[in-house]
Amino acid sequence: MISFLIKHKKSILVITLAFFIGSIIYIGLDAYKRSSNGLVAAMVGSEPISYRELYRAREQQATLYRNRGIDVDEQMVKMLDQQILSALISEEILNQAAHKAGLRVADYEIAYDIKTSPMFAPNGTFDKDMYARLLKNQVQMTPGEFEEQIRRGKLANRFRSVLYSVYKLTPAEMQYSYAVEHGNAKNFEADKTDFAAQLMDTKMATAQQGFFDEFNKDVKIKTFLKD
Repeated sequence: MISFLIKHKKSILVITLAFFIGSIIYIGLDAYKRSSNGLVAAMVGSEPISYRELYRAREQQATLYRNRGIDVDEQMVKMLDQQILSALISEEILNQAAHKAGLRVADYEIAYDIKTSPMFAPNGTFDKDMYARLLKNQVQMTPGEFEEQIRRGKLANRFRSVLYSVYKLTPAEMQYSYAVEHGNAKNFEADKTDFAAQLMDTKMATAQQGFFDEFNKDVKIKTFLKD
């Protein structure tokens, strides 16, 4: 199971940050956001990430795996905690950076995502009562909490897009990187499309990590994850 997680760790982070029901991250009430370090898994500057938030996200991720027939043992749970906390910290960093850059997510964008979701419009028409009922029964969230999570996810993605927009791949760079990785460029043309996507993923991950490192120089990040 550990090898499965390592192989698919990028997918895990993407799923964790998505706003769909199957992988919602619980934001928590204001009382938890003001709680002491005993209830806080991490701090990003002055903003806390609570254990309740972390464990709720982990249980939802674990449920996804169990539904796929994957056993979630103690070792896997610990790995999930680490990966999900990393994703929560990343989202908080991106949200803080987005606010500082003046980026916003309008209410109508959130309303559109919700009202066009098949989950809440089974017959093609948004059902407000079903929406509130599903949130309460399946994830124990109010519509306000759910909508705030959508906002945070969209805002993080918006800043990530801005961060990535300055990075481009040139044909020469792709061919050179391919030759370095494979020892020659003999099959470059045949593999070019797939290799370009792989190289861009690597480049974007490096760019994001570089941004996080710079961010951490000004904003302290502390983790208190228990073993």
